[in-house]
Amino acid sequence: MVAVVIAVSALLQAPPLQSANDRSRWCSVWSLVERGTWQIDEIDAVPHWSTIDKVRYRRSTDEPWHFYSSKPPLLSLLAATVYAGVKAVTGWGLFAHTAMVSRLVLLPLNIVPFWLMLISLCRTLQRLDLHSSARCLILLTAGCGSLLNPYLTTLNNHTPAAATAMFSLAAAVRILQGGNRLDFAVLGFCSSLTACFELPAAQLTVLAALLAVAYSRKLTLQAFLPMAVLPVILFFAANYSVVGSFKPFYATYGSETYRYVHNGIPSYWMEPRDLDASLESLPVYLFHCLLGHHGLLSHMPILLLSVAGCAIACMQLPQALRPLRCPTLFPVARQHQAATALLTSVAAVASLVTLTFYLTRTENYNYGGNSVALRWMLWLSPFWWLAMVPVLRHSGRRTFALAGVLLLASMLTTQWSMLRPWKPSWLYEQMEARGLINYRTPRPPFEPPRYSLLPQLPPVGTTQTFVSSRGDEVTLESFSEPGQERVQVRAIAARLHGVTLLPAAQFPQGLVLQRPGIPARSLQVPTDNPVSSLQFALQRIFGRLDSGRPYASAGTSWIPARNNPTTAWKTERGAVRVAVMDPVFGSCVDRVDAWFCDQQPFGILKWKLTVLDATNSEELLTETWTTLESAVAP
Repeated sequence: MVAVVIAVSALLQAPPLQSANDRSRWCSVWSLVERGTWQIDEIDAVPHWSTIDKVRYRRSTDEPWHFYSSKPPLLSLLAATVYAGVKAVTGWGLFAHTAMVSRLVLLPLNIVPFWLMLISLCRTLQRLDLHSSARCLILLTAGCGSLLNPYLTTLNNHTPAAATAMFSLAAAVRILQGGNRLDFAVLGFCSSLTACFELPAAQLTVLAALLAVAYSRKLTLQAFLPMAVLPVILFFAANYSVVGSFKPFYATYGSETYRYVHNGIPSYWMEPRDLDASLESLPVYLFHCLLGHHGLLSHMPILLLSVAGCAIACMQLPQALRPLRCPTLFPVARQHQAATALLTSVAAVASLVTLTFYLTRTENYNYGGNSVALRWMLWLSPFWWLAMVPVLRHSGRRTFALAGVLLLASMLTTQWSMLRPWKPSWLYEQMEARGLINYRTPRPPFEPPRYSLLPQLPPVGTTQTFVSSRGDEVTLESFSEPGQERVQVRAIAARLHGVTLLPAAQFPQGLVLQRPGIPARSLQVPTDNPVSSLQFALQRIFGRLDSGRPYASAGTSWIPARNNPTTAWKTERGAVRVAVMDPVFGSCVDRVDAWFCDQQPFGILKWKLTVLDATNSEELLTETWTTLESAVAP
C-alpha cells in the first residue's frame, strides 16, 4: 500500500504528454474517441501533441496520405476504451482537460495492475515458502526500487507487460504445485497478453506452453490454448483495423512509412539526431546496457542478487527436475526449491534472449531513446525479483546487510527519476557533464560566421515586411546612397504598439538600421534625441542587427509555408546572447533565436527576441517576428 501511495502521488504530480513516445499513443486515443479513426493528422498538428513516433501510410495509391502512431494499437485501444468511459462519466475531454483526464485513464491502466502485481508477487513468495525478511526485501525492491516505477506516470507498454508477466509467473508456480483449470487459463491469457504488449515476450508464451503441455495436455487444450489465442486475435484485429493487414508498422522500420517527405518537410527518421543517431560498437553498447548510463545493474544494483540467483539456479537445475517430475517422492521444501530453480533458470534464459535480440538490431542502438532506463527489458522485472529467491532463502545477516545497501541505492535512483521517465538518469547527466559521453549531433558553426540578424543584403529596392506576435509591423528596404555602391538597410514603415512611427515627416527616406561592417551599437545616439529612441526600439526589435558576437548554430529546421501547405522553408537556426542597457528594465540580456533562410530577400524568415533580467535571468519580454514573405511558397 505504501508503494501504491507513492505511485499515485507521483502520477498526480507528473506532467501529461511527457515525451514523443507517450504522445504517439495519446494521439491515437484522442482520435479514436473524438473522431472515430486511427488517423492522427489533426491532433498531431497541435504543437504540444506532435510526435516523431508516427508513420505516414495509405492503403492504396487512390487514397491520400495520413499519419498514424507507429506503436502497436492494442494498448491504445484499451486506453481509448477507458477514456471513453471517463468522458461519459465526467464530461471532460482529453484535449481541454489533458492533465486530469490522462491521470484518470492511467489509474486503471498503470496503478491498479501495479497494485495487483505486488499482491501476486507477495502470494507467490509465500507459496515458495520464503521467510518474511526475504519477502519484505523483494517487495520493497518491486514497490520502491525498480526503474519500472517511473513509467507508472506515463502511458507506456512496459508497466502492463510487467504486470501480466507477474501474473503468468504466479500461475506457473501454482501449476508446478498442482494447479487447476483456472491456473492454466490465466497462464495462457497473461503470457500471450505480455507478448502483445512486448513483442520479444513471445518467448514467454512459448515457455508457458511447454510448461502447460508437460503438466497436462488435456488442460492445455481445454484452458491454456483458448485463452492464449484470445489476446493474439485482439492484437491482430486491432492492427488490421489500422493498417489493413496483419503486419505491424514496427516491421516496416526503415521503409517509406518512416522515411518520407511530407509537405516539404522530411520525417525525423530521415536524419535521426543525438542518441537516435548513435553508431556505437557492440562492446560499448553492451557495457552501457549493463553497467553504463542506461545500465540495468548501475541503476538497480539490487539486481546483482538476481544475477547471483540465476547462477545458483542454473547449477541446481539438473537436480531440480526430479522433484518436479515426481513431487510425491520428495518433501515439500525440496519441491519449493525445485520450482524456484526452474523459474530462475527461465529468468536467466529470457533475459539473455531479450538482450541478444536487441543487440542484433544494430540500426536501433539508441538504448530505448531518451529515457531513464533500458526500458525494453523492464517487462522482465518480475523474473528478476523471483531470481533473488535462491540467494535470500538461506542467507545470513551479512548478505541481508549488503542487500539493504544495494536496495537503498536502487531506491534513490528510482525516486530521482520518478517524475521524469522520459529524461536521462542522474548517471547519464553526470557522465555527460564530465565529458565521458556525448551523443549530441554535431552542429558545425556558420561558415562564414554570422554576426547579423540580416545575413545577406538583396539588390537595391528590395523590401521585406515582418510582423510580430503582438501585432507590430516593420518593413525593411535595401538602398544605396547616390554615388556609392554599398547596399544598406533602412526601415521605411513601422507600426509599434499600435502607433505608426514610420513613415514620418522627420524621416522621409526611412530610418537607417544597418550599414555593412558597422555594428548597430555604434549607430546609437543619446537617448534624449527622438531619433535615438526610435532607432533603439527598432534595433532592439531586430535583436541588435549586429551584436558583435557570432550566432551559434542550432541545426536545421523546417517551417511550413503559409499559403501552400504542400511546401516548407528550410532554415538554419542560430542563437546569440547580447548584454543591453534598457531604459526601462535596466541591465538586461537579449537572447535572439533566428531562423535563417537563404531564399528570403534578407536571409531571415523569423526570429524570437527574449529579454532576460541580467541579475536573476527572469524573463521580462518575449516576442516572435515572422516575415510576410513566408506566405509565398518556396
